[in-house]
This record gives sequence, structure tokens and C-alpha cells, in this order.
Amino acid sequence: MSHHELQTLREPLIKCEGDVFLDTDSALHDGVHGESLRDLPQKMLSKALAQIRPATVYKVGKRFAYCFAPQSVRFRYWNDHASKPKQFPTSYLNGLRGITSIKVFTFHFIMAYSDIGFQPWGTNDRHRYVLELPIIRYFYSGFTAHVFFGIAGYLTSLRLFQLLDKRDQPSQSKVFVNVSGALFRRAFRLYLPVLVVTLITAHYIHFGFYEGNRAYITDHEKLFPGDWNEPKPEMFPTYHHQLSYWAREMFDLTNIFTPGAVYPYHDQHLWSILAELKGSIFLYMILMGTAQCQKYVRLAGLCIMTIMFFLWNHWEIWVYIIGAVVAQIDLLLTEREQEKKLTLVPNRLPPSPPHSPKPDYKPPPTWADYLSTPPQGWLYGLRIFGFLLAFYFLSYPIDGARDYAPGYMTLNKLIPAWMDRKDKFYPNIGTGILLFLLARADPDKSIWRRILNSSLAQYLGKISFGLYLVHGPILHAVGYMIPHRIWWSMGVQGIDTTDLVWTCVIMIGWSISLVLSLWAADVWTREVEGRCVKAVKKLEEMCFVKA
Repeated sequence: MSHHELQTLREPLIKCEGDVFLDTDSALHDGVHGESLRDLPQKMLSKALAQIRPATVYKVGKRFAYCFAPQSVRFRYWNDHASKPKQFPTSYLNGLRGITSIKVFTFHFIMAYSDIGFQPWGTNDRHRYVLELPIIRYFYSGFTAHVFFGIAGYLTSLRLFQLLDKRDQPSQSKVFVNVSGALFRRAFRLYLPVLVVTLITAHYIHFGFYEGNRAYITDHEKLFPGDWNEPKPEMFPTYHHQLSYWAREMFDLTNIFTPGAVYPYHDQHLWSILAELKGSIFLYMILMGTAQCQKYVRLAGLCIMTIMFFLWNHWEIWVYIIGAVVAQIDLLLTEREQEKKLTLVPNRLPPSPPHSPKPDYKPPPTWADYLSTPPQGWLYGLRIFGFLLAFYFLSYPIDGARDYAPGYMTLNKLIPAWMDRKDKFYPNIGTGILLFLLARADPDKSIWRRILNSSLAQYLGKISFGLYLVHGPILHAVGYMIPHRIWWSMGVQGIDTTDLVWTCVIMIGWSISLVLSLWAADVWTREVEGRCVKAVKKLEEMCFVKA
């Protein structure tokens, strides 16, 4: 395809709103509309019909196909190469976010058909499968919101810490600029895509497209026996009522003073949006409060605030601060490493020859050496144990604190009885361990770093927020019914099949739903989220004082 044709496809489908909403033949001659807005729908329809020609239909169809094609299809059929993502020292966290988003999708799919995502291994005779064992279960049902929150806390703090440690006036000024800009953008970037996707869902429901599945989705005892209850809002009789209900839910989702989480019926997975906003606000407040402190004082302050939010029963905020704690420790250890690599300066010269060390002399290792040096021997084993411990904590079952949970019974005794969400205690600790081990991994030798920096993981990280937003509506509209449609085509119900047939059909449904969700997430990231980011940037340029 030629460059000119590719540029034509990239142009917006509608170049000027006036071409659609106004009839230029009956345009204003004296600055006043000659006709009422009641005729607007007829105008739009007549104008569209007047332009229907084979060449126009082909051109518009081609443009629509290009718009809704995922990047892999664009590359194959239009030779449209996506810009290669830049690699940063923290890109591995973007890959971790991408891989974790697939696990989120998997958990939300499986929990509709089985309770294995909630019940621990060994609870009863039904729960004796290998896939339900700790660590293994993490990859389809472990806690994931903790990982996203911890990553956000780490990345939010790392850049600010680097600026604060320079202690020069330009860097200190950048701290204020960065925090102000980040706080200004945060809510817009979180909520603009959410408003769009939930508004689409509200229209989907209002126009009756969901009604064909509603009776099946609500049949939990027979068709969806998992620990799952995500009903869609009802279809209201009037358009105004439908949008009013949507607006009310979105308002509740922005109320940072609401105790606990808010689960909107348009998509209950969106509860974490409000939690992310709360975590961001409180973390920025703590960072600014400790900005002028010395490094170790700042670290102590972060640790104290972690404990305080734990005591205040806000698990979603103290895991955010855990990410900041890991970032500060990582910078302190990195600084120590760099100091060792510096050339000797006069005030650090070795002593005179009579007291000089022997050539084979090595100073005794400190605790920092064990944490920052590439592991050798038993240190390598300690690092492996750390990863296993992190995933063991992250695979804690949702019902593990209240049910008989082999492997976690002793650990459960350490969870405070006053905690509202006891299932969040160990996953928060596991998140901190995982982030620390990944941060201290050797960028060149670490297998984890290579996996997370791979092109697939980075692509998934790029579309992870889009996948998070679209997978719920897609599962409710199409995905959850795919296994049942397959079973019904075989003449059986899901509850009447053998384990092998049940598992195969579930995997087929999961695969089809995942492909649809990845496709939608790819298009969403490019066509919606990208435009939201540009809109927020323009708003920032309009509102901020020019330097």
C-alpha cells in the first residue's frame, strides 16, 4: 500500500462536524437558523442517503475496516508498522502489568463457572485438584489489584525520589511541577475512558441487546454455579431514566470519601478505579509531606504511614505506599552500588603501605551487598525462595481466611481479627516482596526481566488498561454464553458433562473471549484511550500557566 493511501485511511471518518449536522444548502444567511432542530434527524438521514454511491460505500467501508482492525491485521494487510515502544529501566513493570491483565481476565471468566478461584485447596473432597494448589493457583485466580496498585506506587514515587535526591533548585522546582501535573491528569486519565465504556454499556442495555442473555446470566444455580454475582442494570423504560442511572453510578464511583469500595452495576470490575484515585491522592500527600526530609527519615515516614493505613483498614492505600517503600529502598541500594564503583578520591585513599591490605583481602560483606549483588550460591537459592514466598502470598484464596485452608491455617492466626478484608493481608506483603525482587534483579541476566521486557509482554502492557475496561462488557454480552452454546449444541448441559469435556469447552470459551477482548482492547487503546490522553494534554495546556 502506498504512503498516500495509508495517510488517507488514517484520516478521521468525519472531518468536520458541520458536514453531518448542518445542511449547507439551507445554511444561515443572516446568522440565524432558518429551521428547527426537530428536522435534524431527517437532515442527517437524507444527507447520508444522498451520498450513498458504490465508490463512497467502498471508501467508507475500507476506512471503517482500518479503524477497527487490530495492529497485527494492519501490519499484515496495510503494511502499517506500529512505532516501536521505547525501552526504559522500568519497562519490565509495564510487562508485569500486561501479563497480570491476562490473569485478571482469566479469573473473571472462570469464576462464573466454578468456585476454584475462591475456595482453597483441600477445603473438601471437591477441591483436590493440582491446579488449586498454592502458587499454581495464582496464575488464574490469585490477587491482582495489589500488583497494579503496588506498581503504580513504585512508579509514582521513583521519579520524585530521583529529583528530590539531587537537592538543586531546578530539580526541586520540577518536583512541584511533576506533582501538580500528575494530580491534574490523574482523575481525567482514569475516568474519561471509564465514562465512555460505561456509557456504551448503558446504551447497549437500553436498546435491548443484553436482554437475550439476561435470563441465562441470572440463573446462577444451574448455569453459572461459580462464586459470581455480576448482574447488569435493568433496562429502563425511558432514555432519560437510563442515563440518569448511569450518571448516578459514575458520580458514586468518583466519591473519594465513600467508605470501602464502590461496585457499579455497569461493570463491577471498575471498583478499582476509585481505589486507584484514593491511593494516588494519599501517596502524593505523603510524598509532598516528606519531600524535604532526609532519605532515611523519608523511608521511616513511609513505613509508618504504611502501618497507619493498615491499622485504619485501608488495604488499597497501604499497598500503594508499599510500592513507594520499595522504590526508596531500591534507590538507596543503587546509590550504594554506584558509590562503590566511583574512582578513589583523596579523602578515601587507602592507608599507608605498612597498614595496606593484602592483595587477596576482601572486606566483609554488608547486608546491602546481599540485597544488591547478583546472587551466587546460597544467595541464589534465597532469591528463588523469595519469589516462591511472594507467589505463595499472592495466591492466597479469597475464602482462605474463613474456611479450612490447608497451608494457610497457621498464617491465618497472624491476621488481625479486626481486619475487614483478611484476604488482603498476605497478598499485600507478597506484592512488596515481588516488586523488591524484580527491582533488584540484574537487567541483563534476570530471566524475569527478559520475560517482562519481551515484545509480547510489552504489547500486553500497552493495552492492559483497555483490556481491563472492555473485558467485562464483552464477557457479559458474549463470552459467558459461549461454553453454554457449545454444550447445548452437543445436546447436554454443562453440569451433566464429564470433567474433561467441561474443561475443554471452558478453555474454548476462554480462548474465543480472550481473542475478542484483546481485539477490542487494541482498538480501544488506539481510538479511545489515545484520544483521551490527547484531550487531557490539550486541557492541561489550556489551564496551566505558561512558563
